[in-house]
Amino acid sequence: MTKLFLIVSAGFGCSFLYLSSAVAQTSQLIALNVAAPVKAITNRLVSATLEESPVHFCGENIPTNHPAIVERWTRTLNQQAALAADLAILKRRASVVFPIIEPILKQYQIPMDFKYLPLLESAVTNRAVSRKGAAGFWQLMPGTAQSLGLSVSHRHDERFNLLKATHAACKYINELYEQLGSWMLVATAYNAGPNYIQQLTRRHPDMHPMALPYRAAETKAYLFQTVAIKELLTRPRIYSDRLSARNLEALSEGTNLVAATERAAILASFDMDERDAARATLNSMGVDEQALEKGITFVTDSTTTVVLLDDEETEEEISPEKSASAPTPTIAQTKSVEPIASSAIRLVTRSLSEGSLTEGKLCLFQVVQPVTLNGRTFAVGDMIQAHIEIIDAGSKRVFLRTDQLTTAQTQEKISIRLVATEQPKQPGVTLPSRLEGWQLSWELL
Repeated sequence: MTKLFLIVSAGFGCSFLYLSSAVAQTSQLIALNVAAPVKAITNRLVSATLEESPVHFCGENIPTNHPAIVERWTRTLNQQAALAADLAILKRRASVVFPIIEPILKQYQIPMDFKYLPLLESAVTNRAVSRKGAAGFWQLMPGTAQSLGLSVSHRHDERFNLLKATHAACKYINELYEQLGSWMLVATAYNAGPNYIQQLTRRHPDMHPMALPYRAAETKAYLFQTVAIKELLTRPRIYSDRLSARNLEALSEGTNLVAATERAAILASFDMDERDAARATLNSMGVDEQALEKGITFVTDSTTTVVLLDDEETEEEISPEKSASAPTPTIAQTKSVEPIASSAIRLVTRSLSEGSLTEGKLCLFQVVQPVTLNGRTFAVGDMIQAHIEIIDAGSKRVFLRTDQLTTAQTQEKISIRLVATEQPKQPGVTLPSRLEGWQLSWELL
């Protein structure tokens, strides 16, 4: 009886297990049947988003009509968005290093999107060394570095010199472009080597670079990850549905200002200080060594390094007594003040210069709020050079003008005529107690 009961129980158990297994299989089939349409819908939505707001690397777009690419792009974007807190840290470090390497990229006529490669290669650190022996900010292999003119030895390794390594990396990137003719292929070749990429493109001449059958998982993901990092750092609000409010704020432009102490620590990790960073930037902009050796005033700021070349002809300060004894200048006496456009839009900046105000002095101001003037949008971090034209000691007002703006992103110099104002259509501002940190608004002339 007992045996019979056990057998029956076992029979019921087997039946139960069979039924459970059948239910599980049915559930899996249902899940698969549901997941497939959901996945397809998601990919279609992403394709539509790519069409509305194209995503590109160096001007080469991610195709919207290639399901495998769209699917992988969606997956990579979600993975990187999950690491948004880490990306915010990278963005802070990059904000210190980018102004140093961007002029060098421009010098070699390399698209600015390549500045995002080191974020993936070395996480914006200078002492990174891979298992294969790649080292430094640009993760150059020893043989490649030596072929590009860098010294690589146990005692002295120039791959850890940010400036020399960046020049070498730019030479290498240009060599790759001459061989491959596509910036996307150049990026993958930077990871996997040019010979392998050339073999793949010969076998699949009509295949998009993001769809090539790369062997290594790292190479398959490399370009997708680079573009995803670029997108999340530069256009986070487009991907707000994938980011928490906190991470969205951390990645948004202008919210990740780097304190002076943190900036100094980041520069020190690259064996640099403010003077080195400023000198590197000026050299890349074509300022000659003789000018650099003259009197240079270095002014540090939370987001950028500024260098003001002293003008010997304008060093004499305007004292209140001297200004009072001279005829009070009027607006009509200065060429810089002209009628302002009726629909004036104001550009808000803050001074990065310091010291006393003197007529004729050249000061540097940084844009602190994005604004569109004459159809062109100016971003936080763009710089304007302003001339102090008149200091009226009697009314304690000062008149400034500028005719040039330099973009932070590309170092492009843009001609634009602006005048400092406190009230719309009223040139001139109150004489400040100090030049450092002085906030000004500007209007179009």
